[in-house]
Amino acid sequence: MTYAIQALAQLAGLSTRTLRYYDQIGLLVAHRNPLNGYREYDAQAVDRLQRIRYWQAFGFTLSEIRALLAQTPAQQDAALRHQRDQLRQEQERLTRLLTSLDRTLAAHQGGDSMTDTEKFAAFKQDQVAANDRQYGAEARQRYGNAAVTSSQQKFAQLSAADYQAMQAVEADLLTQLTQVTQTQDLTSPAAKRVFQLHRQWLCFTWNNYTPAQHRGLAQLYLADDRFQDYYRQRTGQEAAGRTLAAIIDQFTPA
Repeated sequence: MTYAIQALAQLAGLSTRTLRYYDQIGLLVAHRNPLNGYREYDAQAVDRLQRIRYWQAFGFTLSEIRALLAQTPAQQDAALRHQRDQLRQEQERLTRLLTSLDRTLAAHQGGDSMTDTEKFAAFKQDQVAANDRQYGAEARQRYGNAAVTSSQQKFAQLSAADYQAMQAVEADLLTQLTQVTQTQDLTSPAAKRVFQLHRQWLCFTWNNYTPAQHRGLAQLYLADDRFQDYYRQRTGQEAAGRTLAAIIDQFTPA
């Protein structure tokens, strides 16, 4: 089926001006009717516009969309499947929050009360999911699926008191790390305290702590810019991630 520009604009929920702009920048090129020169769009153009609308919904810019559509069909399908996975994860996150909120509201109206652990379960599950999306692949490659899954389960099952203690330990860790990053004295009591706090923080979720695993994590901190970004943002110190890795290396046996 062939669409005139007005018909396709109405079908896709866009303006004709937008479709003309897409034509001008080569994002969605129209065929020209040889009799009157009007823009026309065939089935292939309709499919391409559907993909454009998907990528817009996912937050991509027009230049990014153009680059995506220049890929092979297999690459485009893989990219769409990745976006689908992210949508599913977001759907699961919202479902958890809705379930938790419904239980909270029901308890306020005299329904079954929630334990302190249940009150924070949805938030911890969100944190597990976010960490898995960001670091899961590297962690599984380094430590194996079983170890990562076990760590996630241990975190999700933390009591309210343990969860609060874990947050307090990290806050203390970041304060001490800021100080050591500024002084760069890796043999100071503050540096040793950073190491101890980091080990304590890990043990909230690691079932079997070993110095070798701790050193391995330090290497990952150095190799992955995302860890560097995390500690830079949390401390305001450019070298915080590298300093933490150096401290771990200093206080764990080779």
